[in-house]
Amino acid sequence: MSSLGRVFLPRYLHERLQVDRYPILRFIRAEAIPLMKAGVKVLDAGSGRLPEQTLRGEILATGAELHTLDFCAGEGVDFVGDVSAMPFGADSYDIVLSTQVLEHVKDPAGVCAEMARVLKPGGHLFLTTPQSSPIHNEPWNFFNFTHYGLELLFQNAGLSVVKKDPQGGHFALLAFMLHWTVRVIERKKMSPLLKVPLMLASKFMFGFVTKIILLWLDSWDKEPTNTLGWNFHGQKPKGV
Repeated sequence: MSSLGRVFLPRYLHERLQVDRYPILRFIRAEAIPLMKAGVKVLDAGSGRLPEQTLRGEILATGAELHTLDFCAGEGVDFVGDVSAMPFGADSYDIVLSTQVLEHVKDPAGVCAEMARVLKPGGHLFLTTPQSSPIHNEPWNFFNFTHYGLELLFQNAGLSVVKKDPQGGHFALLAFMLHWTVRVIERKKMSPLLKVPLMLASKFMFGFVTKIILLWLDSWDKEPTNTLGWNFHGQKPKGV
């Protein structure tokens, strides 16, 4: 069953209601894309295939040179490889993007060190990853991270933390978890006469009505500790 929001809502509103994705898109648009221009080399490490590369058009529109790397070959993937051992020389990229990848690797510290290795001195790493998330992409879902853990990983990789942002607060997390009800019902074996009405009702209630209310309430959570995840901006020292 397709997303009702994608069918009936304006694109900007549908994007805003994707509570697990919108904070990441907003962060990359605000922090990373303004640094991109002609002559800047950008690596999307763990990019996924073309349909998953949501910001690809916006990145290319800056004139920057974009390379994508993923474990699986497919449309939009320039290099096939493991983010823990990338096929690039040291000091190769001005910017590395890693969005919702770190939770899927077996050695997060090694991957952070590898991303730092391929960055040019003074280069920037933009990394996002969950703190609270249902298990997904099984069996490749190993870790969730607090901002304290991410700070430690960045420090050990030789990167300074320029900025860290939560992916929403308590109410945004609650909105996401309630919307997950749709997937729970979808996986249940039951009569279509019951399943279809339940799916439609859940999509309307948890995918739209409660989200609007909870996102409004989320603006009150100014210092969130209960969050979907974290967006980090790190930088490699210029003298390295």
